[in-house]
Amino acid sequence: MLQEARSKFIFLMIVILFLIIFVGAIVTSASAAGKGDAEAGKKMYDAKCSLCHGAAGKGDGPAGASLNPKATNFTDKAKMTKSDDELFKIISDGSKGTAMMGYASSISEQDRWNLVAYIKSLSK
Repeated sequence: MLQEARSKFIFLMIVILFLIIFVGAIVTSASAAGKGDAEAGKKMYDAKCSLCHGAAGKGDGPAGASLNPKATNFTDKAKMTKSDDELFKIISDGSKGTAMMGYASSISEQDRWNLVAYIKSLSK
């Protein structure tokens, strides 16, 4: 009888642990996705990013034609594997070895998250 109670207790603890991990993963994912507004991000993208990355995000903007390496094609699902946090860091700090400069001092934090949301939407 004691063994059966112990087994039930262990099973219950495993289920609770699994639920905590599962719910935590959902909350973390939702909060990352909720940091930015893609519609607001499009406006900022059109003003600050389209010159190099192109109006549709294909990396074919007029200023991007002479870049080496080329500006990122945000519509290419295979290349768009970076997390929201990684994209935010690139927008904020720039990307070494490329023409991508950092915008932490000229674009607000919220607008940078909005850009992340919009850029992510281009590869869906």
